[in-house]
Amino acid sequence: MKEFRISEFLSPVKIIKWRHLLWKSQYFPPEKLREMQWNYLSHILDFCFAHVPYYHKLFKELGVKRHDLRSLKDLNLIPVLSKDTVIERHDEFLPDNLKTFRPIKVRTSGTTGTPLQLYWDIDINIIEFVCQWRHFSWFGYNFAEPFMDIRTFSRHLGQKYRWNWKCRGLEFSSQYIDEINILEYAELLRKYKIKFWRGHASALNHLCHLLDYADIQDVKPKFIITVGETLQENQRNYMESWSSAIVGDNYGLNEHTALIYQCPHRGYHISSEYGFVEIIKEDGTPAKPGEEGRIISTGLHNKAFPLLRYNTKDYAVYSDKKCECGRTLPLIESITGRADDRLINAQGKEISGLQNTFKYAEGIKLSQIVQKEAGAIDVYIVPIKHFDEKLKDLVIEVLRKELGDSTAIHIHVVDDIPYRKPGKFKFVVSLINDKQPV
Repeated sequence: MKEFRISEFLSPVKIIKWRHLLWKSQYFPPEKLREMQWNYLSHILDFCFAHVPYYHKLFKELGVKRHDLRSLKDLNLIPVLSKDTVIERHDEFLPDNLKTFRPIKVRTSGTTGTPLQLYWDIDINIIEFVCQWRHFSWFGYNFAEPFMDIRTFSRHLGQKYRWNWKCRGLEFSSQYIDEINILEYAELLRKYKIKFWRGHASALNHLCHLLDYADIQDVKPKFIITVGETLQENQRNYMESWSSAIVGDNYGLNEHTALIYQCPHRGYHISSEYGFVEIIKEDGTPAKPGEEGRIISTGLHNKAFPLLRYNTKDYAVYSDKKCECGRTLPLIESITGRADDRLINAQGKEISGLQNTFKYAEGIKLSQIVQKEAGAIDVYIVPIKHFDEKLKDLVIEVLRKELGDSTAIHIHVVDDIPYRKPGKFKFVVSLINDKQPV
């Protein structure tokens, strides 16, 4: 759960302002959205030129003047920014007037092996809060309703749960929940009258299974929002089938450069008011509809640690369609995973998007694909009681369509997946020491 300081709730004017704008702007014509983005970006560019040492040096080296950047299209004059660069030159991203923004020091989760320290200012915290509020409202959430958030909470490790009174959130530490104490957690959901569930997809999926096995039927949610992990289709299908609730995915970054979230019609909407998102192919050109590319994002508000054209190392498929919900926020077709979670088949080709492999595998509780060498994978499956050899053969068949006949596929039926650590669950784990392109 994202933390808020009391001082932020004492800024009602800003909260009301953003609440008013965001509920209107989600229906703006595309040209008006782009105009608004450019207005916000102009302020960030002015700030970077004047106050951020890294960009001052970069623009000088490139020979780029402020007047050269006159539209969103001109952003391609700025090179893509890698996480390695941010880490190596960290202090140069700190503005010379940092203290004026009442910064919060934070660290990214480091689930890819490289945690990053950065700063948030109070304005981006408020904007993120209202953007998330808008997303939840699409599913019927009303402000200040209690909700449950389930993840691996390292910051209060040792606690099974806690009530976060600042946001009326019941926080569950997923690593402590099992079939022995599930009745205790069900009672907590009753006590706090929780109808909105939010958290890591794997943790939510596990909780639903435990409640299902215990035949607990009276604590089901009205809707579920998954965050922090790539949502697998078999997880979505199971949770929706068991709960009769809609599952909506939510993509964001601690770097505060992008927010992408699903509406009840399953459209992945980019929050244009929050960040500018590009989908860029490996050759550096923009992805076309239906093509996969890197998510390159530019934060439009955080002056405490501004990042322009930041390489998220996440992949998505570009879309130019319109959503049935009627909102005009731009769409992507799907979020397909991380750069360091891509497999290499026997021909040396990178493969992504395998989270959909188990879309119809109803006998699987949890699964993980591990690659130690190119051309071979190990698939670890934690089954439910209906898993059988026929389903195992189906998984191999589907994987062969994606990876080719020459890739060795080893299936392991296990009690738990092998690669699990505090933080986010990873569906694909690549152990190949292969430097990814920036």
